[in-house]
Amino acid sequence: MSALKQMRKAGCEDAVTVLTMEDYPPYSPMSLPYVVSDKVKQADIQMVPDGFFDHMNATFTRGRKVVGIAPGEQRVLYNNGKGDSYDSLLIATGSDPFVPSILKKAGGIGFHVMDDCLALIQQLKARKKATILGAGLVAMELAAALKEKGNEVQVIAPRERILRNYFDIEASRRIIDLFADSGTAVNVNWGEATAAEQSGNEIKVRFNQDKALETEILLVCIGVKPRVSFLAGSGIDISEGVVVDRQMRTNIPNIFAAGDAAEAVDFFTGQRGLNPIVPNAVSQGKIAGSTMAGEKAEYEGWLPMNTFNFFGHLATSIGKTVPSKGDDALVEKDNGYYKKIICRDGKLLGAAFLDTDIDAGVIQYLIRKRTEIGRYKDILLHAPREVGLWLMNEAEKHETISKEE
Repeated sequence: MSALKQMRKAGCEDAVTVLTMEDYPPYSPMSLPYVVSDKVKQADIQMVPDGFFDHMNATFTRGRKVVGIAPGEQRVLYNNGKGDSYDSLLIATGSDPFVPSILKKAGGIGFHVMDDCLALIQQLKARKKATILGAGLVAMELAAALKEKGNEVQVIAPRERILRNYFDIEASRRIIDLFADSGTAVNVNWGEATAAEQSGNEIKVRFNQDKALETEILLVCIGVKPRVSFLAGSGIDISEGVVVDRQMRTNIPNIFAAGDAAEAVDFFTGQRGLNPIVPNAVSQGKIAGSTMAGEKAEYEGWLPMNTFNFFGHLATSIGKTVPSKGDDALVEKDNGYYKKIICRDGKLLGAAFLDTDIDAGVIQYLIRKRTEIGRYKDILLHAPREVGLWLMNEAEKHETISKEE
């Protein structure tokens, strides 16, 4: 959607076709847990309004799965034996949940797309006891949603930390305690599942840390992998995902990739890697759309970031949240909140907050613009919203003056 909007914004009038293998209009995958909890209806999470594709002068085709790409012929191949030609192509196929075969055979299910959401809702009509394997953002959001719906739910984390891509051990423990206060157990250090079986309405799972459980519903949220298997033999460079440059271009000049499927550079190191979150998909789509429309655009690199609402609490992280050697880490905390910022050489590298009033967009700006915060870092930690906004405004003023000069 971001690429299409950007192409039209750039004045590109080329014919555009958007394909999806799903049978639904574009929707927000981040909102699927809210559909489970009955906070919103399925129709409420539609990403674009009715008539959007007509307004964009684009064709939207659903229920059409691509099984291969033939770059030499400039064709995409479909599972119905047909295909279509293209002048330029954007691969934005997202990712698949990773569900080990031993868990899948025992009835374990993933939670990633609308069909997964609807299948879970169907199961919940007859079953109430759910277990979630994994402790990433999807797992924790789903746990909160199921608890709010009135289900008995527990989380099984393989290691000591939850949300480990976003929060340090102390923030992790605080979130675990808040889940416990809500009546939701988060069990850590269970290791990997080694055996599983289904017996009647029960699923039994054993773990390599000599732990075991029985549950009625087993949700496997232990990670995702780029949906790129259909590209085998295409000549497109694949590592973990589709390898792209800063224009989101692959090794084939008229083929681009963005989102979960793309292996793009990260902001801090310039090394390629995966960071399958929506904000990165949006920004990568904009770069791909600009490049496809003939404009010059360059991707700055992805930043880890996360905003997690649960049981009336808010946890937010942007950038680095675990310091490296040579970084300065500042922490302010009490029983009601937790704040942490990480700096180096007077520049902000990352921040994490629990139940703190902040503007995540401002914090991201300070990181991406490498704004000098050295002598203000203590008051930034103490009052992140007000001081962050002031630092951003000051940086914008100086940038305006330098341009005028």
